[in-house]
Amino acid sequence: MNVTRREMLGTMPAAVAGAWTLTGAGLAAGRQGGASLAPAKVGVQLYTVRDQLKTLDATLGAIKAAGFDEVETLRPILADLPPLLKKHGLAAPSGHFDAALVLDVGETSRRGLPPGYTFETAVAQAKAIDMRYFVVAYLMGEDRTSLDDYKRHADKMNEAGRRCQAAGLQFCYHHHSFEFVKYGADSGWDVLLSRLDKSLVAFEVDVFWLAAAGLDPAATIRDLGSRVKLVHLKDRAAGPPELDESKVAKTTFKEVGSGTLDFPAILRACKDVGVAHYFVEQDQVPADPLASLKQSITYLRSLKS
Repeated sequence: MNVTRREMLGTMPAAVAGAWTLTGAGLAAGRQGGASLAPAKVGVQLYTVRDQLKTLDATLGAIKAAGFDEVETLRPILADLPPLLKKHGLAAPSGHFDAALVLDVGETSRRGLPPGYTFETAVAQAKAIDMRYFVVAYLMGEDRTSLDDYKRHADKMNEAGRRCQAAGLQFCYHHHSFEFVKYGADSGWDVLLSRLDKSLVAFEVDVFWLAAAGLDPAATIRDLGSRVKLVHLKDRAAGPPELDESKVAKTTFKEVGSGTLDFPAILRACKDVGVAHYFVEQDQVPADPLASLKQSITYLRSLKS
């Protein structure tokens, strides 16, 4: 799995640790009798199966057969999705889009977008599959060199939020760990929290990247409250915090339930704040991504309150 998220969006054809380790006792408690802790519907972020998307029909069928109900899609395959979602009985309530669609409004740089592809194009494609959440998934390194960068981006995301709201969509921002890098006393995350309009921009929280930044995912979700609309579920091997994602080893990414994160606590927090959709994602897998996805959902379905 050598394709990066940046390469995926730019080149695909259209066709820590420690303090939150889930102990054996905690795992057993999560599996004892009671109501299921798993969300009623669980989805897959299709970045997990990016190398299989050339056979999109078969891949979506395998995702459905594994027990998933939804997918979070990627911009390059949007045009191919409508008949296949219907065929396999899957919904696509959320999609990841290039930051250039938002940050470069009124600017000339297109950075990997197809010729003529605009924010309006993306919104129309989203609406064609009944998408509800329009997510900016990543900020390029050159776009996050200072707090002033984050201030400009927050203002542009607020504007994108207004445009999405007018189109019947909810704009969201998906973080990694680099937002927590300090520029003096404050981090990019501090700027985003203070400057983003709560009525226009929501968050897609990634529990792996929160832990990578040294935060407690469940506590952070509770702190953010109703600003969290979407959540990425992935597990993390033991290790110190790491704010530079390029230094995160591939083996750090684990199937849900096989790493250090306390998923019973995370899922309870998500339920309490009203998270709308949950997507399993594994940026790097040891072998077959579909097998990894199956392992993750089997664990999630096993959890009891």
